[in-house]
Amino acid sequence: MVWPSFPPRFSIKLSKPELVPPKTPTPKEKKALSDLDDQASLRYHMPGLWFYENKESMVGVDPAAVIKEGLAKALVFYYPLAGRLFQGPNKKLIVDCNGEGALFLKAEANVALRKLGDFIHSPSPYLSKLQYNVPGSEGITGCPLLLIQVTRFTCGGIALGVRFNHTMADGYGIVLFLKALCELAQGGSTPSVLPVWDRDTLSATANPNPTCSHAVYDAPSFRHNFSLFDFEWWANKIFNVEKLASQSLYFFFPTILKPIMVRTSFILGPKEIQALRDQAVAQDYGRCSTFELIAACLWKCRTIALQPNPNATVRLTFPTDMRQKSLAGLKLSAGYYGNAIVMQSATSTAKLLCDSPITYAIQLIREAKNKVNGDYVKSVIDFMVTRGRPRMSVLRNMLVSDISRIGMEKIDFGWGNAIYAGASIAAYGATFLERPKSSDDSTTEKSILVPISLPHIYMQIFKREFKKMTSSSTP
Repeated sequence: MVWPSFPPRFSIKLSKPELVPPKTPTPKEKKALSDLDDQASLRYHMPGLWFYENKESMVGVDPAAVIKEGLAKALVFYYPLAGRLFQGPNKKLIVDCNGEGALFLKAEANVALRKLGDFIHSPSPYLSKLQYNVPGSEGITGCPLLLIQVTRFTCGGIALGVRFNHTMADGYGIVLFLKALCELAQGGSTPSVLPVWDRDTLSATANPNPTCSHAVYDAPSFRHNFSLFDFEWWANKIFNVEKLASQSLYFFFPTILKPIMVRTSFILGPKEIQALRDQAVAQDYGRCSTFELIAACLWKCRTIALQPNPNATVRLTFPTDMRQKSLAGLKLSAGYYGNAIVMQSATSTAKLLCDSPITYAIQLIREAKNKVNGDYVKSVIDFMVTRGRPRMSVLRNMLVSDISRIGMEKIDFGWGNAIYAGASIAAYGATFLERPKSSDDSTTEKSILVPISLPHIYMQIFKREFKKMTSSSTP
């Protein structure tokens, strides 16, 4: 865990929210999203926070003015982000490129950035201050697709809050947009990587026909799975969580369960990652990626903590970025900023997962990763169209998304790289692998920060299992 229990308090003076349209006129047209973009699992607004220390050479320069100008210029190239979504037949999302603009806010904090310490890490208790939720802006259709807030601290440090409609872009895509914003804010005439729409590439044909199974979208079964301390059985029985999960934002903001949740972060440094690697080696397993090791560890520790019925089917879900794979017939441009990810799941009974060595989970993850090819992607797309654009299941499932390698911290609009950049949340059923705050310690670059949200007693079990698994090199 990376911080004590009580974060320091501070207040901010917030300007009136305003809409920033593109700097120059842009095409007025309707553009359909891809059939990966508009699935139910992506119909929410994704938050993120970037933190920057004061820079002497920028004294007297207003960061809000710099970013606002860069935003207006970037929206000329990324003009669909200045529009509004509407829903067509078969739940199809379409962008009305009307140039209304993105939401922009300026704020002043009455505290120095250094006072916040490691509380800038996900899950940041300051998200609602540094990324104000403008009333009426959180809808999927008819609302701004992008919200940016620039907060200045008394020391000259800066917080950049960015919230985007996930149906419009994935993590790589929003980083691409923000890099363009930075380039244009600092005098560039065009982005170094021009944006590409090209959503038809990831849309279904006239006669969609899924050819693969996609268990990640199957609702979990709770029949005959009762166990006295099974939190998810009780949560579904009392709150009907799977039904609630169909609401926008629920997957990442479970308001009904929020009062009983503990949200914190864990850091896996080189020693902890090596301990996991040593276990795989001791079990005569081959080379493992850092993602496989961490995802297997989290899946196993979380399943043990939640104490499901031993016969229950549990899943680990994770995205694969098609930009990083060579897939037949699905070559994407470097400027493609839409959702270029497909989800796949590793599946096991709870008993086998909990009782087996870590290599069991690693093997299941690897097998799921290897299923992704051109045919699988086309099948996912066709599945979305023929099955009403479903969402992933929340219960009996853990989503692990690695955003540590997309360059979030390298968003430089004149104040250098961010000292920390992350999703800022800990969500029940989902986590992000992030880089911790930069420091003089060279191990930071090789460390991974993991935000976790669990009910209190289950979090205590998770901590115990996590410590046991990452501090020992024995199987």
